[in-house]
Amino acid sequence: MTEASPAARVGRPRRSSRQMLEDAAAELFLEQGYPATSIEQITQRAGVSRNTFFNYFGAKADLLWIDLDHSIAALVGALATSGEASVGTPSGTALERLRALILAVAAEHPASRVPWAFSQAELMGTRADLEASAPARLLALSEAIASFVRAEFSEFIARTIGSVAVGAIAAGVAAWITAGVRRDPLQAYVAAALAPALAGFTDTPGDPS
Repeated sequence: MTEASPAARVGRPRRSSRQMLEDAAAELFLEQGYPATSIEQITQRAGVSRNTFFNYFGAKADLLWIDLDHSIAALVGALATSGEASVGTPSGTALERLRALILAVAAEHPASRVPWAFSQAELMGTRADLEASAPARLLALSEAIASFVRAEFSEFIARTIGSVAVGAIAAGVAAWITAGVRRDPLQAYVAAALAPALAGFTDTPGDPS
């Protein structure tokens, strides 16, 4: 009798506590709705402690932004560090570099990870909490974009670009979510929304008096 291979001994990898919490939350939100589901119920279904929950999530509403929070943080980080000289740093005007960074992050978003809190909002009852938890995230991204383009634009225009770009990104993400199982990659939708949004700033007049 031969010894089992290492792969056979190890078997299927155990899911992480975070993944178990995400899966448990999705199941419970589908079964009884988001408003009726407590953190305690999620941790019990996942088989982890309440402390473990808060190791990964600051609040129940953070579960609604699974994966998108990661991509938002990745974009904010890329905008903050892109000024450093490094291989792969996009060149060109601030708007060209901004577009390249946004699309690069969108391309990294897993194609299969469509946020269920958005795609199943009516069934799960997540819409109100999505709307309540969105502004802080969108404002942080808008400020990061404004800071990125500020060297080439006035304060007023930089903030306007931040707001417009975030609106375009949100529109692209929404179109991607609702496109169904035959959807194209996320970056295709974001690129389509971003192009006309940024085009108006290529020859921007001065601030209004």
